[in-house]
Parts: sequence; C-alpha cells; structure tokens
Amino acid sequence: MGLWRVPSVFTLAAFLLLLASCNKVRQTNMSSLDAAGMHPESIEQLHKYQVNDDEVRQILTIGRAGMSEQGSVKLVEMARSRQRLFAEGDTVAGLLEAGMKENSVIEIVRLDQLALFAGEAAAMRLAGLSDDVVLGVARHRAKGQMVIAGARLAELRDAGYSNLQLVDMVDRGITDKQAEDAVARHNYAVGGHAFVRQHGRRR
Repeated sequence: MGLWRVPSVFTLAAFLLLLASCNKVRQTNMSSLDAAGMHPESIEQLHKYQVNDDEVRQILTIGRAGMSEQGSVKLVEMARSRQRLFAEGDTVAGLLEAGMKENSVIEIVRLDQLALFAGEAAAMRLAGLSDDVVLGVARHRAKGQMVIAGARLAELRDAGYSNLQLVDMVDRGITDKQAEDAVARHNYAVGGHAFVRQHGRRR
C-alpha cells in the first residue's frame, strides 16, 4: 500500500467536525455592520477578535446609542483582554443615553465597574451630576474604598453645591453622614432659621 491511505471513519468524522467548527467562526454575519455604515477597517479589526453574531448585535446597539466605531472596537478589545465576550451592549447604551460621554463610559469599563455601578451611574447622570463626579465615585469603588452614595451627591447638587465642589468632596472622602448634615444645614438656612443679628439696646 502506498503512502496515502484512505482515512478511517472516525478520522473523517473528526475532520468534518473541525471543519464545521472553523466555518462557524468564519461565518459570523458582519453585513449588518457594513449596512450600518461601519468602515471596512473597523470591521476588519472586529474580524481579528473573532466576534460572534451576538457580539455584532451588541455593537449595533451601542452604535445606535452614539458609540463611535473606535469606541466599539475598544470595548471588544477590553473584553478580550479579560478573556470575555462583549455582552454589555444594553448597559453601555443606557449610560450613553443618560448623557455620559463616550470616553467616560469606556473609563468605567476599564475600571471594571460596569456591571456593579452602571445603574447608579446612569441615575447620577440623569440627576445632573457631571461625568467627573460619576468617575470620581467609580475610581474609589474600583479601589475598594468607601465612597459617598450617588443619591447623597444628588441631594448636595440640589442643595446648591457645584459639580466641581462635589468632585472635591468625593476626593476628600466625605461620608454619607457628613453629606446629610451639609444638606440639613442648607435646608435650615433656606427655611429662614439662620441666626439673625439683633439691633438696638440690650436690656
């Protein structure tokens, strides 16, 4: 018998399974990204990360919410660096729709705070707190540090504190109790209960 032998049934079956698996990877439908206007260079980058069909849908979701092509590729890249699939399209879209800038959303993902903090972050943004305030809280949380709650920061904002002042408070590690006291003092003063200097002769 010559060198080339007829493969066994088991060998042939294994090869067909391998081929089917390879074809499945190659057959991810990227046409929807092309139809949405994504440039070929960006699609090629996503090909390199071997995105699957569900990831393509996630990318379309964040694209509709305002994420750029470069931002979309970056999110997939970050997911791969953590040996993950990109599956947070709705969450990312929610932050963008709440008014957060793209770079701020990417920073929250980089801090690995998306899963635990996205809901609170969106609520903070909708309450009028700036991206800088939100990111300040996210950075403290990423370090495992105690940090004032978003709801308390929103109360301080309503009491007249600027976003710049709130960033400073977060950096200084103000507690929820200290925030409550500050709001209480503000409300007391606004209610007309501040001390008034008495004029005239004391008896």
